[in-house]
Amino acid sequence: MKRLRSLNILLFCAFLICAAAAGCLFPVDSFGAVVRNTTFTSTADMMQKLGTTDPGVWNPSYLTEVENTYWTFAPANKLGAKDITLDMAKNNYRNLEMLLDNGYTMDYNTLSAYCDEYLGKKNGEPDSFYTIMHSCLGNPYLTGRPAATVTATTYNGRDYSKVFDAAYYLSAHPELSSIGNNPPELLRHFVETGIANGYAGNAAFNVKEYAAGIDAAVLNTELTSAPYMALGPGKSAPLGKYSYSWANYYGKYLEHYNAGALTLPTAKQDTAAAETGDIDEMMADGAEDNSVAIPKTVASAYTENSLRSVYTNESVTGAQANLRPLAVMMPTDKAAQPSFGISYADILYEIMEEGGISRQMAIIPNWTGLSRIGNLRSCRLYYIYAAKEWDPILIHFGGVAYMKGVINGADMNNISGTYEYGVGGKAPGAGYFFRSNDRKAPHNAYISASGVQKACIQQGYSTALRSGFYNPKHFNFAAGVNDLSGAPGVKTATSIDLSDIYPYSKSSFTYNASQGVYYKNIHGGAQTDAVNGKQISFANVIIQNTKWSQLDKKGYLGFTMIDTTEDGYYFTKGKGIHITWKKTGDYSPTRYYDDAGNEIQLNTGKTYIGIAQKGRTPKFG
Repeated sequence: MKRLRSLNILLFCAFLICAAAAGCLFPVDSFGAVVRNTTFTSTADMMQKLGTTDPGVWNPSYLTEVENTYWTFAPANKLGAKDITLDMAKNNYRNLEMLLDNGYTMDYNTLSAYCDEYLGKKNGEPDSFYTIMHSCLGNPYLTGRPAATVTATTYNGRDYSKVFDAAYYLSAHPELSSIGNNPPELLRHFVETGIANGYAGNAAFNVKEYAAGIDAAVLNTELTSAPYMALGPGKSAPLGKYSYSWANYYGKYLEHYNAGALTLPTAKQDTAAAETGDIDEMMADGAEDNSVAIPKTVASAYTENSLRSVYTNESVTGAQANLRPLAVMMPTDKAAQPSFGISYADILYEIMEEGGISRQMAIIPNWTGLSRIGNLRSCRLYYIYAAKEWDPILIHFGGVAYMKGVINGADMNNISGTYEYGVGGKAPGAGYFFRSNDRKAPHNAYISASGVQKACIQQGYSTALRSGFYNPKHFNFAAGVNDLSGAPGVKTATSIDLSDIYPYSKSSFTYNASQGVYYKNIHGGAQTDAVNGKQISFANVIIQNTKWSQLDKKGYLGFTMIDTTEDGYYFTKGKGIHITWKKTGDYSPTRYYDDAGNEIQLNTGKTYIGIAQKGRTPKFG
């Protein structure tokens, strides 16, 4: 009963949001929690509940974005079911940019009051419903929105000149004579009133004809989608409609939704919190900041002609060789194991963070077939410097204020489930993350390969290697097998214990002589991938001693990732040697040398890189 009640409340909240987007908020008593969605509400149901088959009456109750995202986000066992899941509602909320376009306002006092009442009935213990509700209420689209800034052609910085001509609009609507020849005020009327009523802004653009073409494309996509086809014979036709708001068609035509977050004024931030706040603990998922976006660098493509992987030296296809990798932030928390997709990492970093715990960053070049990647956690500044040398797309769930200026730099391409750093920055691609029901937050945030691809399209990121950032030469791979014979100071290393470096995860490795690789352990047991159940393994293990410092009283750490004077260890084929390393720039590869000054030769295969706080060393033998 509690779950049913929560779903009904959630539907009601979504109804209010959609009604606001449609420009008319009906009294609660008139419609209650009725939400039109063709995946679980039939025409007969709507007739019974509303007393009419007139879609014009239904429109304010349509949850359009859920209908349009249903085929992407619904779990397989929910397809065709007559209910709506919390995850679907979350993803609907994350697409508020389309639902609450320029000019729409919303009286959310009813929602706020119920949110407080609901939490009170839960004895002050937030649950997933309350978290989503609270996050929704805190969205700057819904709270404290100032009057729009309008010029003759722009509304809140968005250019409408392709669809609006003030002289045409005034002549077509004599009732606006009181406004007179005042282009900014005529544009304000068009955006805030005219668009919702289907008024034409100029003689050149017919929004209804444009909408018909877009809807046809949406329908075709839904009809041919794998989830829809999996429903089998007798399945109902999908909705096939982009939106019930004309504003959303205008927004699509004008490419308002291609650049990520809107450029509305930034909400006033809590500076003290922003300086040290970890987004994992402080912010709800799916949030979106509206500060002005920093233009991203548009780089020409780099063509990699080699069919040997730059990460492992293994054979790859031309398409794979030219695909940018993902750099995915993953936890070492015991409750978060096993991760999904970690065995696909060709390079795996592990570094300490605050609180005496480590975190991982998986460099995954072959990611396009993964349906679930994660779980995902927040980033730290030093991980960005480690990531940059691979020119990846960084996947993370927020971060800390120390990342500001680097994470939102013009060269960075990142996808984040919430604010990029602390309580600031953008939330690029946040709508494509999802939560699972098999674990509790914060250990249940994920993204899919499809979500990554859609987020890259939305943000304008290239998934192809970028010239000027990608480097084709990283590791120095051996021509055959390097068993470290003759290397200076070589020692036996069939077991590697990193518990002094990572006392929480107690990461360790056991060498398998028959396979020639090291199997990784965590928390005293095998570290596996939830995708395939396999224990992750590596041909090469590098421990990189690094200068470090504690940055503040909360224990946030800093690591000197660009350096030329530090040392470490290299392990392969059951043996180990002392090494030195250097990295000279953001996108420059890290180079490793033996004690004779020769660049070490890695064996073909995957590599683990443990960044160690200087003064902590591995135990091996």
